[in-house]
Amino acid sequence: MSEDICFEALLEICFWILLNIFFEIGVAVLMSMGYSRMEAEGMLTSSVCLIILVLVVVFELHRRKKLGKAVVLDTDGDGEISEKEWAAAGQDTDEGVDEEDSPSSKDDVSESEKDGDWWEEEK
Repeated sequence: MSEDICFEALLEICFWILLNIFFEIGVAVLMSMGYSRMEAEGMLTSSVCLIILVLVVVFELHRRKKLGKAVVLDTDGDGEISEKEWAAAGQDTDEGVDEEDSPSSKDDVSESEKDGDWWEEEK
């Protein structure tokens, strides 16, 4: 147990040291190009944030496409999804609930539930 905690702490310390080294190398490269230290740090920080934002957006779009959320069902642009468009997307044509599963079947409902007083105690 303590070995795991020590390993995790050591791994995190190494990560932050490597991140700091890469950041300082980037700042040094930008400073050698003529930027001041402040400008180089700001430019590097904003560039990294922008790259992370783009990667998150690309990952989210890829994930949504894999889930099928990016599928355009209204292919003809009329504002309604026809049965042809629905079937072309690979969906079932049954839009209703099976009658066996619906709670409205008469043999499953007791008399007190029909009256609407099923929550009251019987006397």
